[in-house]
Amino acid sequence: MTTELRVPDGPDLAEGVAFDTLIDGGMLAGRVGDEAVLLARRGDDIFAVGATCSHYGAPLADGLLVGETVRCPWHHASFCLRTGRVLRAPALDAIPCWRVEQRDGMVHVREKQAPDAPPAIGAAPGIPRSVVIVGCWRHE
Repeated sequence: MTTELRVPDGPDLAEGVAFDTLIDGGMLAGRVGDEAVLLARRGDDIFAVGATCSHYGAPLADGLLVGETVRCPWHHASFCLRTGRVLRAPALDAIPCWRVEQRDGMVHVREKQAPDAPPAIGAAPGIPRSVVIVGCWRHE
């Protein structure tokens, strides 16, 4: 059995997109190499983070941009756009971040940044030690 590597949809953000195409408070899903990347604009700041939620893989471009955070459209996990850190459960893992360069009216996504050290368990208010999802499954 062979498997093909699927390149994510959207523009190649390493090649660049015009700054003016990103409205303040807007998001754009694209790619850098074979990785899905989300661009988000807040004022003159542009952030580049992983395009999928680390909890269950939801497309963050379908979520909400609130301040300098992005919220998952499926389960409302929240991530910091500057660091990729988890701010709200149920996600427990950070999302990656890339360096962004603005030049001549264009926005280019460059290299992936080293992740910040995660906060110690219990050190960040609002991040639980674990998450339990209770539900009912019925098979007939």
